Amino acid sequence: MRDAVPGGARGGEPAMRVLWWRREAHDERPADVDVLELRVHGVANTPPAAMLGLAPTEIEQVEGDELGSFWCATPAARAVPRPADDPRAVPPGVRREAYSWGAMARLSTIPGLGKVTGTIAGLTRALWVLIIPFGFVNVAYWTRDADEPAGRRSSAGGGLVRLFGLLLTLLWVATVTTMTLGVVGAQCFGEKQQLDVAGQPAPVEYVMTCTALPGWMGSWARWTPGTRTVALSLVAILAVLLLAAVGSTGQVRYERRMSWTKANGMADAPHLRSGDVWPMLARRSFWTHARSSQAQWCQHLAAAFALLAGMLAWHHLYRDVPGCRQSRGFGEAGCLDPDLWATEASRPWMAMVVLALVVGIGAAWRTGSMRLDPTTQPTADDPGGAPDAAAGTGSGASTRLDVVLVVAGAAVLTWTLWRVGRLDDQTPWVVDGGPPFVGLAAVPTTIVAAMVLLAIASAGLRAHVGARVWVPLVVGSLLAGLVATLWQDGAAHAWGEVLAAVLAGALFLVVLVRGLRNPGRRAQGWGGRGPFVMLSIAAGVAMVLSAAAVLGLVAWLQAPAAAENATVPSAVSTALEAATSQDTLRDPVVVRLGTPQTLVTPEGYQDFAIVSVAVLLVLAVLLAVLGLRSAVLRRDDVPDVPVVPPVRRRDRVVDPDATPPSREAVAVQAGRHRATLAHRAERLVGALALFAFAALVATLRVGAPAPDAPVWVHDVWQVCVDWSTKAVVAGTGLIVASVVLAGSKKSLARPWGLLWDLMCFLPRAAHPFAPPCYAERVVPELRSRIDSWLGDDGNPMAERERERRRVVISAHSLGGVVAVAALFGRWDGVSGPFDKRVGLLTYGTQLRAYFGRFFPELLGPVALGTAPVAGARVWLADPWASLTPALAPPDPERPVPSPTLAETLDAAPSGRGAEPGAAARRSRWRSLWRRTDFIGFPVDGYAGSRIDSAAAEVDERAYLLTVAAHSGYPATPQYREELDRLVTTLRLVAPEEVPRAPTG
Repeated sequence: MRDAVPGGARGGEPAMRVLWWRREAHDERPADVDVLELRVHGVANTPPAAMLGLAPTEIEQVEGDELGSFWCATPAARAVPRPADDPRAVPPGVRREAYSWGAMARLSTIPGLGKVTGTIAGLTRALWVLIIPFGFVNVAYWTRDADEPAGRRSSAGGGLVRLFGLLLTLLWVATVTTMTLGVVGAQCFGEKQQLDVAGQPAPVEYVMTCTALPGWMGSWARWTPGTRTVALSLVAILAVLLLAAVGSTGQVRYERRMSWTKANGMADAPHLRSGDVWPMLARRSFWTHARSSQAQWCQHLAAAFALLAGMLAWHHLYRDVPGCRQSRGFGEAGCLDPDLWATEASRPWMAMVVLALVVGIGAAWRTGSMRLDPTTQPTADDPGGAPDAAAGTGSGASTRLDVVLVVAGAAVLTWTLWRVGRLDDQTPWVVDGGPPFVGLAAVPTTIVAAMVLLAIASAGLRAHVGARVWVPLVVGSLLAGLVATLWQDGAAHAWGEVLAAVLAGALFLVVLVRGLRNPGRRAQGWGGRGPFVMLSIAAGVAMVLSAAAVLGLVAWLQAPAAAENATVPSAVSTALEAATSQDTLRDPVVVRLGTPQTLVTPEGYQDFAIVSVAVLLVLAVLLAVLGLRSAVLRRDDVPDVPVVPPVRRRDRVVDPDATPPSREAVAVQAGRHRATLAHRAERLVGALALFAFAALVATLRVGAPAPDAPVWVHDVWQVCVDWSTKAVVAGTGLIVASVVLAGSKKSLARPWGLLWDLMCFLPRAAHPFAPPCYAERVVPELRSRIDSWLGDDGNPMAERERERRRVVISAHSLGGVVAVAALFGRWDGVSGPFDKRVGLLTYGTQLRAYFGRFFPELLGPVALGTAPVAGARVWLADPWASLTPALAPPDPERPVPSPTLAETLDAAPSGRGAEPGAAARRSRWRSLWRRTDFIGFPVDGYAGSRIDSAAAEVDERAYLLTVAAHSGYPATPQYREELDRLVTTLRLVAPEEVPRAPTG
C-alpha cells in the first residue's frame, strides 16, 4: 500500500495531508463526485482492503497513522470497469472510503518507548489481563441510570461504582502484599543457625527456604528483617504503579484528540429548540473524561499507600502480642485495650495506623462524592452542557485536595518504611504458629465483604434505591460483621452476626422489591440490574486473578516442598569439604536445617479457589443442559420474523402433499439455530454474574475445618485444596498462553481483542487504571472527516461545491455504535441536529438488542427513537419471540431528551415544529439484518419498521452453498438498493436547506 500524499506534501507533515481532503483533492476527483460513502468496520476489525472489497495492492491511505486511518481505492482500481451487480462497483458520483480504527482498541504503545518487543511486550500483554476487572467496573458505571439528577432522591450510583473500583485497587494491593511480604518475606528467609562442624561451631549466616527464588536474592537473607521488609514493600509499590501505568499505554496517542470544528471554536449552535434536552452522547463534555481520570489517580494511589502503611504498622504493633495475631477473637483477647497502645514502643505504630485510616477514609470519601457526568442540562447558550463543578475536573480546590491526599498517603508510607527499616531485631515473622503477616488475612476478607454488599446495592441503582437507604444498610452490615469477627464468643458475636445478616437481608429485599416495581425493567439489560452484573463479574475475575497469583507463587516457591532444601552458604560448604578431606575415615557430615515444612497460604485466596472451582463445575453442568435443550429446539423452525406466541412444530398442521424443504432452506435453518445460541449471550452473562457473586458470598462462610473435626472432613478438605490449586494454576497457565498467542504477530497487541472493542468504547470514568477509551479519538476523528467533506470545518470551499456535498456513513456491527456517536457529536456544529446532507446505513449491528438495553440513556429508545425490545429468551427456539416491552413513564422531574436520532434522520423533522406529513417521508437511516447473524439485529424491529430491512441469508456469489452470518453485507443486493435509495434521498435536498458555511 502506498500513501497517497500530493506532490507538494511530505509523509511527515500531517497538515499537508489534511489539505488533500480540502483543496488538491478537488482537482483530482471527477466533477460529478458529490457523495462520500464512508465505511466503518466493527468488532472483527476488518482490514481496509476487505471493507472496500479490493486487494491490498488496490487501495491507498489518504490520511491517518498506524492507529486510525482512512483508505480509498487507487486510481487504477477505480478505473477498472465492473458489472453493475459487482459489489466492488461504486455508484456514479460516489466516492467510497474506509475508516480503520480497530488498532486503537487492540494495540498499545509505551510512552517514551513506542513499540517494543520481547520481554517488555510480553509483560505488557500480561498486565493488560490484570486490568480487565477495572474495565468491567467502567462498563458498570455506564449501565446505571447515567442521566440521574443530583439531589436527595439520588441513588449516588456513580459514587457506588467508583467505590467498588477503589475496593478492586485495594484488593490488588492486598494481593501483591500477600505475595511479597506474606509469602516471600515472611516464609522464604529462615532464622540464622549454628552447625557443629568437626566439634566447632559454624554459623550459618543466612538461610533461604525457597530455593526457587533467583540466586541474586540470596544476599537479601543477610539483611535484617526490617531492611528486607522495606525492599519487598517497595516491590509491592512498584507493582501497583506498574498496573496503574498499563492503562496509559493506549491513552497518550488518542484520548485527547478533538475534531477540527471544535478545535477552531466554531461550535456556535443556536439549534436547541425551546424545551429540548439533548441526549448524553450529544453533550459536548461527554467525550472529555481525561481530567477526571487524573483526579481518580490521586485518590486510588492515596488509598493504596495508606493500606500498605496501615498493614505494616498493624503487623509491627501486634506481632509480639500473644492472642492478637488472628482477627478472630481479636476483641475478646484484649487487643483493643488502650493501654496496649500507650507504651513507648507502640505509640508510633498506632499513630501510623490512625493516619493511614484517615487518609484511606478521605480517599474513599473523595471517590464516592465526585460527580463526573455532564449534569448541567444543555441550553441554547451551551447545547453541550457542562460538568458539575464538584466533579473535580475543573475545580482547583478539588484537585488540590486530591493532591494533598496522595502526598499524605505517601508521607505516612514513607514514615512507616523508615521506622521498619531501622528495626535491627532478628524476630522471625512466624511466631508461635501464628499467621506469617498479622492482619493480612483479614484485609482480603473485609474487601470481599464490602464488595458483596455494594454489589447487592448496585442491583437497585436503576430502580432508584436512594443513597439514604443503601448507604446505612451497607455500612451497618459491614460494621456488625466486623464486631462478630472480633468477638468470637458471647453476646457480641451472636448479636453481630444476627445484625449483619438482618441488614444485608433488608438491603436485598429493598433492592428486589424496588427492582420488580421498575416499570421499564423489561426493556433494560438483565431486568435493570446491569450494574450488579458487571460489578459481580469484575469482582469474580479479580478474585480469580488474585487467587491464581498467590497460589501460583506458593506452588512455584515450594516446588522442592521442604525446608531441607535450604541454601547453605558457600563458606560453610567449603569448611565441610575441607574437614572431610583431612580425615577420609571419619563419618560424612550430615546437615539438617530444620524439619520439612510447607509454605502457609493466607486465608481467603485458597477458600475462593475451592469455591470458584465448585461454582464453575455447576455452571458447566448448566451449560451442558442448555446445549441439550438447544439440540431439542432444533426441531422447531426459526421464522423469518419472530411470532408471538411462538408456534411449535408439534402444534403445526402438516400438509402431507407439501414438498420437502430444499437444501438451501435446511442450511438456512441450521444457520439460524447456530445464531440463536449467541443471541442468548445476555442471559448467559447474567448467569455467570450470579455464579461469581455466589462464589464471593461463599468465600465469606467457607473455611478450613476446625481441629476437632472428623478425620474424613480434613481429608475431603485437603483433596479440595489440592485440586483447586491445580485447577487455578492450570487456568493461569492457559491465560498466559493465550496472552502470548494473542501478541505473537503484533508486539503490543492486547489479548482477546474482541473484549477490548466492547469494553473500551465508553469513557473511562469509574476507575483510573481501566483501559482507555478509544472512542475519545474515534468519534471526533470520524466527525471531522464528515465535517471536512461537507465543508463544515471552516476551510475554504466553493459555495456551489459545498451545497452539493453529501455523506452516507456505512457502518457494520460495532461501527454502527461509533457512527451514531459521531452523528450525535455533530449536533453542536453549524448544521445542528437536523442535517439533511447526512445519511446512515447500518448492518449487523447490536444497537437495539445489546447497547440500547445495557445503556438505555446513551443508546436506548429514549435517545435513538427506536422501538424497545425485551431480552432474548433461553428456552425457546426463537429467543426474540416476546412482546415489545413498555418503557418507563416519564419522570416529571427529569426532562426527556429531544429530539431523538431517528427524528433527526427523517427526510424532514417529525418532532415539534415538523412539516405536515413529514412522518410519512422516508428516513435517512436504513439498516440491514439477517437471522443467521449471530451478533447482528434490527435497530427498530423485525417487521413494520421504517428503518430495517432483511438481507440475504445465502451468499449467491459463493461457489458452494454458503449461509451468510455476520459479514458480507455490502456484497448483498439489498445493500446496493439501500445505498442507492439513500443517495437519491440526499440528492433531493434543496440548496437552500444546506446550512451556511462556518466563519472564523
